[in-house]
Amino acid sequence: MEFDEMKKIWDAQTNQPLYVIDEKALHNRIQSKMSGEFRLASMREWSTILFYLGAVGLMLGFNHFIHLKPGASIFVYLLAAWMFGTVVYIVVSRTRRIEASRRFDRSIHGDLDYAIWLAGYQMRLSLVIGFNFLPIGVILILFSWEVGGLFMACVVVILVSAILTFYVERKGYRASKSRKHALQVLKGKLESSR
Repeated sequence: MEFDEMKKIWDAQTNQPLYVIDEKALHNRIQSKMSGEFRLASMREWSTILFYLGAVGLMLGFNHFIHLKPGASIFVYLLAAWMFGTVVYIVVSRTRRIEASRRFDRSIHGDLDYAIWLAGYQMRLSLVIGFNFLPIGVILILFSWEVGGLFMACVVVILVSAILTFYVERKGYRASKSRKHALQVLKGKLESSR
């Protein structure tokens, strides 16, 4: 062999990547992360919707059958309206999330972008649900101040559950942020290997 032919073979070998990414396995892994985020978002949306609708029904039924003082019922209606508004917001967000899934193509990069978008959506949902208990807590405190007595114990239980929900949603926010960061790192690695 001549030197030029040997040099061509050597150059061809050194330009070869030292490792090869199994694209099928990587795509399956990304799809499993994406579907996990999708399922988690659906579960959180439905549980929040059902919880708030149940709470609205209980409050309105409680107010109707107990016949509280006329001035006290305004806080029950205000709280019911706030919770129903939250349900409407989550239903609209869910609809937008489902429509957004159609914007991403079904390639490795498209599924990865969608998984990152879903993790960001989870973060926003955690913030909305977590901080939603601030106005709910204020309305409950005003309600308990107006009514007093036995209702105070119910309000304390609801406020404690609100604080626990805020704590859990804060943990959920951090977990979603961590998952989003890991997905963004993977995206960076994939884009740098192109």
